[in-house]
Amino acid sequence: MTEKGPTVAAGRIQLVGESSAVSRIELFLDLIFVFGFITVSSLVAADLTVESLLQGVVLLALLWSCWMSYAWLGNAVRVDRGVMPVVVFVLAAAVLIVGVTLQEAFADKPGGLHGPLLLVSCYLIVRCGTLLVATVAVWRDPAVRRRRLQAWWPPLASAPLLLAAGLLPTDAFGDDGQQTREWTRFALVLAAIVVDYVGVRIVGVVWWRVRSVKHWTERFQLIVLVAFGEIIISAGRGQSVGAGTPVTWGVVGGAVLSMLLVGVLWWTYFDIARFAAEDALEHTSGAARARLARDAYAYLHLPMIVGLTLLSLGLKHTFEDLAFELIRSEPPLSVFALYGGVALYLLALIVFERRTMGIWGRGPIVGLVLVLALAPVAAHTPVVVELGLLAAAVVSLVLLDRTVFRLRHRALHRRIEPVTERLSGVTPKELFLDLVFVFAFLQVTQLMTVRTGWRALAEGIALLVLVWWAWCCYAWLGSALRTESAFVRLLLLGAAASILVIAVAVPVIFDDMSGGLPGPVVFVTCYGIARALNIAAFWMLARKDRVFRGQVVRLAVPAVVALVLLYAASVPLPPEDPGRFAALRAGLWVAAVVVDLGSGYLLNARHWPIRSAEHWADRFGLIILVALGGAIVSTGASVSNRAVSAPMIGATVLGLVVVAMLWWVYFDVDATAGQRRLQSLQDGDRSRLALEAYVYTHLAMIIGVVLVALGLRKTVAEIERIDTAAGWSMSHLTLYGGVIVFLVGDKAFWWRIRHRFRRRRLAMIATLLALMVVTTVVSRLAGLAVLAAVLTAFTAAEAVGIRELRDVADDPLVEESSPPHRR
Repeated sequence: MTEKGPTVAAGRIQLVGESSAVSRIELFLDLIFVFGFITVSSLVAADLTVESLLQGVVLLALLWSCWMSYAWLGNAVRVDRGVMPVVVFVLAAAVLIVGVTLQEAFADKPGGLHGPLLLVSCYLIVRCGTLLVATVAVWRDPAVRRRRLQAWWPPLASAPLLLAAGLLPTDAFGDDGQQTREWTRFALVLAAIVVDYVGVRIVGVVWWRVRSVKHWTERFQLIVLVAFGEIIISAGRGQSVGAGTPVTWGVVGGAVLSMLLVGVLWWTYFDIARFAAEDALEHTSGAARARLARDAYAYLHLPMIVGLTLLSLGLKHTFEDLAFELIRSEPPLSVFALYGGVALYLLALIVFERRTMGIWGRGPIVGLVLVLALAPVAAHTPVVVELGLLAAAVVSLVLLDRTVFRLRHRALHRRIEPVTERLSGVTPKELFLDLVFVFAFLQVTQLMTVRTGWRALAEGIALLVLVWWAWCCYAWLGSALRTESAFVRLLLLGAAASILVIAVAVPVIFDDMSGGLPGPVVFVTCYGIARALNIAAFWMLARKDRVFRGQVVRLAVPAVVALVLLYAASVPLPPEDPGRFAALRAGLWVAAVVVDLGSGYLLNARHWPIRSAEHWADRFGLIILVALGGAIVSTGASVSNRAVSAPMIGATVLGLVVVAMLWWVYFDVDATAGQRRLQSLQDGDRSRLALEAYVYTHLAMIIGVVLVALGLRKTVAEIERIDTAAGWSMSHLTLYGGVIVFLVGDKAFWWRIRHRFRRRRLAMIATLLALMVVTTVVSRLAGLAVLAAVLTAFTAAEAVGIRELRDVADDPLVEESSPPHRR
């Protein structure tokens, strides 16, 4: 990519150019912040009171300050170049500790470290660390340095208040002063946040320069998108895996309504608002641009995030109620979270559009009025009606824009056409769908955590393979059909709803639980719907192309055969002798997996169009990235409701190191080399490489990530047993085995694109195989530390001697031979 503007390096820190975009390491960091958002949502949901809601909002504001530091840093320096990736991963460890200690922000739990002080310390490390890097980057320029130093005043002014909250003694106000201590810490943290935010306003925008509009706007778009993904995760977790909760019609209906609600809210931001705001920012400069960036993004996106988090909290409670009773009304605070979250989001969106576009959005205003008017009514209706009324109010926004306000809506679309024409790469709707698929991956991890044993592991991997193939079919659709039409958005929304139902039904996919719908049938039906929607979209694309129609038929036939096999496997087993037909059911599942996954070779590679190599490679890179972030979320979930201890913090940080090294293994050179190799090929050769190097080898990497997530979750949960050897436990084997499977998949990927082996990678795999045996005699924490150390050592050695491989990634891009369809 050619960058405009200065890219002067200070030491090994490089400044960004005007056309810089968000890097993969920043998206990985966003996924760590998702863990923080989920933690806040879970804390409030566990004890839903007015007090907990207030505390949750304050914690979100604290997290937002951390995230804003990284967003601003990424717009000042290239965080993916030079020494910066190492710095970012170090600061990411501090962010992860912040997320872990949020549960003790106001009340220290006995038996562990001093949680409030640890939280404040890591928060200040993040804020001051990012400022330090940004200041060092411009130290050679006295004028810019003076302006940059002014940015230190707000965090320095708020630091004493935060330290006072962290250092407040655990015995302050006596033995009966627990509540007083909590509210004193709350007041100090709230005061620190007010000082910080007001300080930014007072200091002004002299130091707040937006170097890259593209990076700045995309950064906020992604955090909003990730927040929508957090809603899916929180809502789906209301249907807890392993809790013995059946899948009822209420749960299925709730999943569909939730996806409709979230999808339409997503639409309100990503249809026009994001493009118009980016266009407005591009047409300003200097101090005016800085003020617009601060007001519209730094300030107004915070209430959007708070609103979406409240919505996730409300949906979590709704799902828990839908699993048991459809006719019971929810508590007032739950209704407030549900309806208040949507109202706050719409209000922030209205002001955002006014600040950037200079208009009052009629659709969002009508939607806000409807939500506020229906809230008192919903408080006295059954749960499913309450959710349905909210979904109907939100859907009215889109219907009004398409009917009553259609002339103005079309005029706004024409206004943003210059911005939308520049759209390339993976679109937000595709990344949103990916987040739903990754939630299904997380549910598989949770299933294998609860259902122990090798059989559960095999069942989880079989389920994962089927979900992966469905995702690959949608990745192929996105490569062949590039459009932002309402039809395609609705189609993807239907697919996302089907995958969400599959995810919440994971607990009973292999069981016939009484009191609800048959789990196997729910899975097969929803899987069939997701595949049918994909094939229908292909048929719409290929209806005038005889050759492509043949491809669609070749895709549909194995899908139908696989569904028939899965339906046969879902027939309930006789209760008097269930083991008699268990082998037959397992055989049908294996046959379905082989037929579905093997259907890639039934497609004629010459007619399997990969029209954009960049899009195809980015799509697979992002699913790996989001899955790695999901492993962090899964690991963090195992430390909830436990006192923060030194072994817990150590294990969590070591887990982050393991995941970060896997990130480095794939994204340092391999991902770019694969994209460039794909771009150098044409037609059938490109399609064959896309199938073998991406669909199949990346499946091994995804399985490896899921196994690593399982191993980390079990290891961290059992980390307090420091005197017990790991042995041949499932946690130990899946942790080491998952890393090895990931490395083998990456090795196969490299061999397919380069037809060469790397001796260091082979040595790394052999070393880990040996250590998997050796570390059975040490504790789980020691085994995890050895794994992290070995991965770091090999990765560092490879980074030093990788110059010849980097030459591959530095070659000029090959021009795209055929742009994707845009209809």
